[in-house]
Amino acid sequence: MTNVEFYIDQFPDYTFFGIEVPHRWYYGEVNKVNGKIVIYINVLQPEWQQIDTIVHEAGHALFNMYGDDKRWSMKTMLAEKQAEYVSNHFNI
Repeated sequence: MTNVEFYIDQFPDYTFFGIEVPHRWYYGEVNKVNGKIVIYINVLQPEWQQIDTIVHEAGHALFNMYGDDKRWSMKTMLAEKQAEYVSNHFNI
């Protein structure tokens, strides 16, 4: 089991997909699809970044911290800061 798989296993209620996005600033995202949480992880990022993204996106889902469709809105920025806090302080 890889380190990435270990972290994915910590969130059994979520569905994870590894995707390849050749952009250095795209790490992943979380979406609700038919009431289920789906988390996308950019597998072109280094392992440590993938792990951080797993915890960051799971933080959005766990604590229902979602923004809106506007990238720089106050709601979106607050949700990003909250999820960043979770990923910086989450211990598995």
